[in-house]
Amino acid sequence: MEILCISNGHGEDQIAVAICLELEQLGVSIMALPLVGMGHAYHSANLPTIAEATQDMPSGGFVRMGGRPLLGDMRQGLAGLTGKQLRFVWQWSRQSRTKARLVLAVGDIVPLLFAWLPSVFGGCNFAFVATAKSEYYWSDRNGTLPGARKPWGGSYFYPWERSLMRSRHCKASFVRDRLTADALNKTSGMSVLHLGNPMMDNLEPKGLDFDLKEDEWIVTLLPGSRPPEAYENWICLLTAAQNVARVIANKIIFLAAIASALDLEKLVQLLTQKGWTQIGELVFIQGVTRLQIVLQGFGDCLHGCHLGIAMAGTATEQLVGLGKPVITIVGQGPQFTSKFAQEQSCLLGSSVLLVNKPEQVGEAMAKLLQDPDCFQEAIGNGQERMGIPGAAKRIAAHIAKLS
Repeated sequence: MEILCISNGHGEDQIAVAICLELEQLGVSIMALPLVGMGHAYHSANLPTIAEATQDMPSGGFVRMGGRPLLGDMRQGLAGLTGKQLRFVWQWSRQSRTKARLVLAVGDIVPLLFAWLPSVFGGCNFAFVATAKSEYYWSDRNGTLPGARKPWGGSYFYPWERSLMRSRHCKASFVRDRLTADALNKTSGMSVLHLGNPMMDNLEPKGLDFDLKEDEWIVTLLPGSRPPEAYENWICLLTAAQNVARVIANKIIFLAAIASALDLEKLVQLLTQKGWTQIGELVFIQGVTRLQIVLQGFGDCLHGCHLGIAMAGTATEQLVGLGKPVITIVGQGPQFTSKFAQEQSCLLGSSVLLVNKPEQVGEAMAKLLQDPDCFQEAIGNGQERMGIPGAAKRIAAHIAKLS
């Protein structure tokens, strides 16, 4: 089988890569088309991409916010790039072939449309991995969330999205949690699958030694991965760390999980401006509080901490999935806005405590530390919302059987 994998964002690319690598192990030939950016996740995994149909855009993929992000992308040729990408999918889908072909759409309605359009006019069939949408945004096992309204059409998936997923050319649709699968299959007469969430794959720690003591509280900082927003988030998290150090009597160690896309020199400069003193390689202190920047140990930061302070998307979900409570702080965007943070707290439930300002983090953490039951609750809630590892392998095995 030959598969063209289409994805539309940094987190979506990572999920797609996890599935594609498993498909390769099953003998499937993979070609990738990242709709947003240059597809660095695919390159890192040595998966081939369509270089002539990829381009970095100023918005970093947040064109749906409209306004300046969209205008900036249009000036950089977004319309032409989209046309080029759609033509490639159209041609690939309709080519004569000796092997079975399938388009795999990973993300939201954008790659889903890219996969569906050619299929209607003689192209190949497709499968869809819905990474973003969940019924948890407005409900849980007990019913509608307080203050939430039932979405138009009865589901967080719009009627037109469900229509595309019902297409006879759509051979499989995978959703991110059991609640969503049950709701769509029961109320919408669909046949979607929940085989787990690939976000929880490949998070194993490398065994890094942070020289941690049993009497220390370990807190992971997650500023996000998209510059320049991540630098503003970093400043906010440093303010939060200082607030925690003043409020919490226990000794606190901060592990800062930093994405490779961020400028280390700039992060260190912001640290020193905030009064931190460097005492070792990427190790800083302020009073008795220690902060360590971690560049190649994301899994170690997530597994090794007691809780997190976050202003990130996917990384926050992964930390929650590992059973850790997380304090999130409203940022300035374009991603971690008040709206995004509120929606994320609905998605992740009781594992997330949202505050409006970094100066409120110390008090929020004090409440968490005084309630040991919340740590136990976070374990069960995280598994329910995010699932257990191995989803990519299970999804790949199902896709490989499609014809």
